[in-house]
Order: sequence, then C-alpha cells, then structure tokens
Amino acid sequence: MTVFGEKVKNRRAELRIDQDRLADLCGVSRRTIVSYETQGKYPREATLRKLASALGVTERYLMNDEETDPSAGINEEPFIQEARDAFGKKGAEEMAAVLSRNEALFAGGTLSEDQKDMFYEAVTKAYFMSKKRAREKFGKKKTPEKEFPKEFH
Repeated sequence: MTVFGEKVKNRRAELRIDQDRLADLCGVSRRTIVSYETQGKYPREATLRKLASALGVTERYLMNDEETDPSAGINEEPFIQEARDAFGKKGAEEMAAVLSRNEALFAGGTLSEDQKDMFYEAVTKAYFMSKKRAREKFGKKKTPEKEFPKEFH
C-alpha cells in the first residue's frame, strides 16, 4: 500500500522533476508540494486534477492507497469530468462511484477500448437523464437546459 504523498514523491522522482518544477506545473508553491510529500496533506479538487496531469497519472491512482496502477480509471476520467462540469463535485463523485461499481462487468472478459467507451457513454447518458428528471421532478427551481450536454436531452 502506497499513500498519496509517497505516490507524488515517487512519481516525481521517476519523471526526474524537482519540487519547484512540479509546483510550477500545478500552480502551487514548493511548500505545498512538500506538504503533500512529507506532511500527509491532500490537495483541493482543482489542484488534484493539475497534479495528476503533471505526474501523468490518474486522480484515482493518487487518492486510492490500494491502487497500484498509475493509469487506473483513465477511460472513466472524461465521463467523470463531464459530470463535474454539469453537477459539480458531488456529481463527479457519484459518476465515479457508478462507473467503479460497474467495473466488475469487465471481469473475466476482454473488451476493446471502443467497447468500454460505448459502455461508459451509455452509463453517462443514463446518469445525466436521471439527474435531469430528478431536478425536473424534485428541484426547487427549473434547471436551465444549458447545464446538460446536448446529447443528453
């Protein structure tokens, strides 16, 4: 098991970049990078995305101590980002949970990347449609159509 700070430090070393460079790439101070690597601190959501991108790993890999694959969840990230854009942090967390729970469907079989993308797109569409219906039925104010990507209307 490797914790967040160790993952950041190890990956930074693999890439042969110093703390100053990583800080510049993420838009934070060197002190912030030091706090991640040595003091058990965690970044805010926006900084986590920048950090994962700078290190060439996924957010899922960084935040899950049990995860050993730096590219874990890479196929899911665009769909999670789409949910984040439409519904904020909670929407992104919900989408990540839905996709993660359905990963077991891939166990024991081999799906091409195109087939996985089709699955993720279908799940995303169902998620967006259910969120839209819930907002229409239970929301206090009408949700503007612009919040939902065109393909989900």
